[in-house]
Amino acid sequence: MTGPPKTRRDNVAVDDSLCRRCQTNAPTITVRTEPLCSPCFNKYVSTKIIKRMESFRVRHAEAGHERVLLLPLSLRVCSIVLLHILSQHLRTQGEKSGRTGYRLHVLYVEDGKGEASVASELFELAKQRYPEHTYSTRPLSDALALPGMQEVLRPHQATTQASTTTTSSSSDLSTILAKLTSATSRTDLHQLLLRKLVVHCAQSHTCEAILWADSTTRLAERTLAETAKGRAFTLPSLTTDGEAPLGVLLYYPMRDLLRKEILSYTSLVSPDLEGLILEEKPRPAVSTRDTSIDELMKQYFSSVEREYPSIVANVVRTTGKLLVERVGEGVEGRCELCDVVLRGHAPERSRLCFGCIRILQGLEAGG
Repeated sequence: MTGPPKTRRDNVAVDDSLCRRCQTNAPTITVRTEPLCSPCFNKYVSTKIIKRMESFRVRHAEAGHERVLLLPLSLRVCSIVLLHILSQHLRTQGEKSGRTGYRLHVLYVEDGKGEASVASELFELAKQRYPEHTYSTRPLSDALALPGMQEVLRPHQATTQASTTTTSSSSDLSTILAKLTSATSRTDLHQLLLRKLVVHCAQSHTCEAILWADSTTRLAERTLAETAKGRAFTLPSLTTDGEAPLGVLLYYPMRDLLRKEILSYTSLVSPDLEGLILEEKPRPAVSTRDTSIDELMKQYFSSVEREYPSIVANVVRTTGKLLVERVGEGVEGRCELCDVVLRGHAPERSRLCFGCIRILQGLEAGG
């Protein structure tokens, strides 16, 4: 016995052999149980992102004084897709009104994780494909020269490290990361330095906000990873739109899209984006002991999003209800490394939160 035929919201009967939305083309992909054709899927992805950019519509911008937004470009799939869709969005704004609601400053931070020559070539290709934006690059090691960083890190480094004054910043960074005793601590410090440098660059270029290219899946991974590491108090500014600890606005335009959906988009859009993406090399099998908590969460959600995408979305939706704690009366200030409010998250009279103390204790042990 068959049930009643499926209908759309407008009460039109649905033909399951066709795209659920347009009912014209054959479906090419299934999105959360909904079969879609390529044009409808591409519209689905771009609409999810543009809806989160409502604050930057043309009507909210003064002619000739468009707000500048910083887009950190990792050259991985999510950041390339975000750059592509926002470029389309700006062109559409220009065609409709003769001006745009914002401008993009695209920043690539050389983190030393991939092949520098390949990354440099891909960055140039991105600039050629989207020449209308402003571009800049910075090495991650520049984070060590930010105000207060040497004072924070120096007491925790080995004396031999402190005495080498001729070593380059990149060598200093490599040495510091190598001295950390766990993969989790290395990942933590790398991410903290990256975020501090990006925020500093946003301030230097008078950018109003930073647009992070984190998918629903990435935000879910971060939520459980930071919670497992005892840093759940940092989650509001790491996962939710709002003001960063240092006063720059943060936005997560891709927070409603799964990683697998973004991956599919790269090949279904025309021309495809695959030639711009820096591929992540498969990591060799290692013991759990040598795997960071972040990597374990990535492996976990990689399987979860295939079978139970609603679980991934629920994790992020729940985290979105948390509020950013602000500095006010009676508050001791901020952690000198990660900039979170210290109240309740640090030992008495400490300049660092518990999470950052754990990272730097690993640096002491490694020294």
